[in-house]
Amino acid sequence: MAKITFADRYAQSALSPGAQIITSRQESAIRIVSSVVEAGTLDLVAAYYGCPDVDLSWFRDEFAKEDASFSLVNNERETKVLAALILEQLVANARPDAILAIITGSVMGHRPATEAEWLLRDAKEALGKFSVSNREPETVQTTVTSTYTAKLKEEISAIEDGDWAGLLAGLEKIRAESRASATTVATQSTNALKALDRELDLLREESQMLWWLFSGHSKSLERSFSVLNPSHAAVVGAVDLGTLTTVSHLGPVAAPAMLERIIALSKKTKGGQAIELSKVIDNFTPEDLERLETLSTTLPPRLAPVTTAINLAKTMGVGVWHVRFSSQTGLDASFASEPMALANQLYRENLLGQLL
Repeated sequence: MAKITFADRYAQSALSPGAQIITSRQESAIRIVSSVVEAGTLDLVAAYYGCPDVDLSWFRDEFAKEDASFSLVNNERETKVLAALILEQLVANARPDAILAIITGSVMGHRPATEAEWLLRDAKEALGKFSVSNREPETVQTTVTSTYTAKLKEEISAIEDGDWAGLLAGLEKIRAESRASATTVATQSTNALKALDRELDLLREESQMLWWLFSGHSKSLERSFSVLNPSHAAVVGAVDLGTLTTVSHLGPVAAPAMLERIIALSKKTKGGQAIELSKVIDNFTPEDLERLETLSTTLPPRLAPVTTAINLAKTMGVGVWHVRFSSQTGLDASFASEPMALANQLYRENLLGQLL
């Protein structure tokens, strides 16, 4: 299939500016892709999902360099498309902040994008792809070789007795050769040790996850998952697994399977699986909420609603946080989700929080 171009994406969104405008927009987008930091990425995701009160002045100024008439008011739809196009490239570049923010921002489908729906699909595909590639073993160069200067031995042997100037010059060459050789050996050894260190870190991360998984015991609440209901197991399991993900930015590709197994260990309940977020959080005791201390407080609420709900319940109290939650996230606290979807959402929010 042919690669979809900048102009193709405009056509998909039923936008038809002239060729000159498209070219100028692409030049600005390329600059943003090459320089945007995590905070800017989160702004782009918020703009993509139509979140209000996002300061996009830096975004407008960048496009105004080629088109002084560019306006966030008059170009509202185009702004979402441009944000999606920039995020698409960041996803292709394996930027974990972009991948995770796009997925968490959809809130399990409760916040659908009005433009460029393909971006969420691309982000989910990239999450699976890069979760695998990021954990592929690196090649460790175990052969360390020194360097030498060709013909230096012959040059030293050719120095005649009493040729002090030649001897001093030869000693300087020997010193230079020794220094260059030591630097080469040190560089090769450092590169090999770095690769080995990362492999050990990944193995340690995986072994900790496996011990946690087979123990069936929560690190956060210090009790068995078998005494929790499925929704609470989903929340606590996501927090635990987020804590154990200490190396990889996107987590292991098997993370959903781990969370599914944890939920399966919980108490069986009657009725439907989906449950309102407000009921899930409010059914925790204040003491248990306080134990969930690994959640980030720096995440934008609209991109991390489950984290926001837990933090608000901890600070405001059970049952009184719903209105504040709605104003901060743009969602009703009563939206419902199944335990598995809730666990994946919170786990990815935890990963995103670790990047900030």
